[in-house]
Amino acid sequence: MPEEVSDPEELREEYEYISQGLQKFGLTDYQARAYTVLVSHGVADAETIASTSQLPRTSVYKALDDLHEKGYVVVTKGRPKVYKPAEPLEVKGRLNRELDDLFGRLNTIYEILSEKGEPQVIYTINGKDRVMDKIGEILKKTEEEIIISTPFFSEILDTLENELNSTFKRGVDVIIITSPGERVFKNADVERRDRLIATDIISDGKRALLASPEFEACGYTDNPSLSKHLVNFMDILMKRS
Repeated sequence: MPEEVSDPEELREEYEYISQGLQKFGLTDYQARAYTVLVSHGVADAETIASTSQLPRTSVYKALDDLHEKGYVVVTKGRPKVYKPAEPLEVKGRLNRELDDLFGRLNTIYEILSEKGEPQVIYTINGKDRVMDKIGEILKKTEEEIIISTPFFSEILDTLENELNSTFKRGVDVIIITSPGERVFKNADVERRDRLIATDIISDGKRALLASPEFEACGYTDNPSLSKHLVNFMDILMKRS
């Protein structure tokens, strides 16, 4: 077990160490600091968190709302809002499941490539803007059907609504699998599923994209055998005949 920290300077160093570590798992600097401080308080309002973390109060409100959406924070009813941290070990368990899912899929791709001896058919893209650009490019290339499975479809909608409209106007079938409560594209066929983790996109059965939960990185292929693997996965998810 970690040693108890009581010296104020050591405590600040511990907060900084934890906050920087959380950023490796997709949190922003403000989100990581707000969550770390909230854990130390147990229960707190935004003003208390802002004071302790030395962050702007308006930024803390946004960070806490984002943390709530990500499952790191529980919001209690009332005014002012009071926040409680999700239990750290529960968060750790969820992150482990996400990592197991993502690396399990990567390993399947690795095995397919090893069997077929097809090098350099997966292209890695880093950075949320570039990932969204790639999704937009896939939408433009789609001729018949695109399937988008993601827990956060509203982020795609906010960024690529024009591209989605153009895709639909070309007569493309747009199928969306997303979490309950997510905003969706009005012209799409929609399936709701709990516990979605990654983003999977299949275009015409021959292009495939797999993105991390926060769209910070993705793998893309136009290799038919790999795309077919993800198509089969989607068929099982949607229970399509």
